[in-house]
Amino acid sequence: MAEVADSSKPGTTILSAHDAHAMTIVIIATMFCNGFMITLMSVTLPDVSRTFHVPVSMANWVILAFTIIGATMIALGARLLHRFGVKAIFCTATALMAAGGIVGLIAQDFWMIMAARVLQAGASGLLFPSASTALLKIAPSDKRAFWLSLFTAFGGIGFAVSPFASGLLLTRFGVNAVFAPTAFAGIACCVASFFIMKPIGEKDPAPAHIDALSVMLIFFGLASLMFGISQLERHLVVAAGMIAAGSVVLGLFAWRQRHLSVPLLSLAPLANKAFLAGIMLLMFGSLAEHAVRLTVPLYLEGAVGFDASQAGLFMLLPQLAYAGIALVAGKVTDKRGIWPIVPLGFLVISAGFAAILWLAGFALVIPLLIACLFILGGVGFENSPNRATALEALPAEQVAAGASIASVSIQLASSLSSSLLVGSFSNTMEALVAGGVARTAAYRAGFQHTVVIMLVIEVIMLILATLYTWRRRARQQ
Repeated sequence: MAEVADSSKPGTTILSAHDAHAMTIVIIATMFCNGFMITLMSVTLPDVSRTFHVPVSMANWVILAFTIIGATMIALGARLLHRFGVKAIFCTATALMAAGGIVGLIAQDFWMIMAARVLQAGASGLLFPSASTALLKIAPSDKRAFWLSLFTAFGGIGFAVSPFASGLLLTRFGVNAVFAPTAFAGIACCVASFFIMKPIGEKDPAPAHIDALSVMLIFFGLASLMFGISQLERHLVVAAGMIAAGSVVLGLFAWRQRHLSVPLLSLAPLANKAFLAGIMLLMFGSLAEHAVRLTVPLYLEGAVGFDASQAGLFMLLPQLAYAGIALVAGKVTDKRGIWPIVPLGFLVISAGFAAILWLAGFALVIPLLIACLFILGGVGFENSPNRATALEALPAEQVAAGASIASVSIQLASSLSSSLLVGSFSNTMEALVAGGVARTAAYRAGFQHTVVIMLVIEVIMLILATLYTWRRRARQQ
């Protein structure tokens, strides 16, 4: 690769091979830090609950608020990229990562922890579209799936390391200490991005136009929808009302985007059937990963007796499997396409959840670890192919919006796992404890309940993935 041109506009930045490789290193290193930041609190919920004297369902808002804010910022990301370019947004995101880490490090109460997570959510929301857009522009056309798998894999390694590191810091030093790595990493990434990232991207010299009403609509729509889902098994009438209200508000957001001359987030890519199918599969595959990452540590700590560091160490190998298999899947997809890779991924995911459902009643740690390896390996197998295929289906002018929509779909999966699954887990567990059931048995029952939900979802996605990829293969042949 002698040189790489940013072809979004004539006369824009030309990157040498050295510049492109240096930018790639910064991007994937930052995505590792982003993955670490996303899973920062996944093993801390019981300790946050005890330390700040809040129920687990309220402690869960450190994860749920992160995903809602993150999704809102991702929606802003495409427009901000068009206006300010990759470098400015990337530097801003890494600065927010550092700021969130510092606030969490000095937090004195639950609300300061929430503020830290809101800052970090803003960082994550800006990093997803800016990083994926930059990689798509840098990558050779015949290796895009593999380069995007680097994006997925290094984020996955961050996912893997974070629960163990966070659990170790939590066990020895307390809740605040888990923010220390992101504070220092954020500062390092900010400095590196300032000096190495180049101003590539679809930069638009027109005045910035961010529609404030659209920002409010997507934020309140997501918040209402996710809160309603989290209350389904506790207050059915309230939950139904919040879900309906959230759906209406998000519908208004979509309607407004179609009627704005400069939409906050262009929804034009959703008219592309190949893109839409790929994004749906990406979202529900990611839901499986988030389900394992959030609910398995709760089960291990509540039903098996692990501490936070042990639960984090348990999750290390499955998350590394996710990262490694994502790289393999990217290379295979570049050569063979998505059949039969994607259906195989969902088949393995479904089998893994079926195994966990049976194993949960026996507290058998090693078989549970193997089942988690299969689930996250299956997610790694289908994630990169779905993302790459969806984005490659779009014309060049829609890639930034498509990257933002893809990232929003993953944030929605995280929101669903936090609201639906952790909400269902905590509601079931707390109701059983209030009824006199032993706490370990209540944790076990809550976990099994969430696994049943995931098994049903993933079997449905297996059927849809098989039909979609088979028809796509038939048309290509």
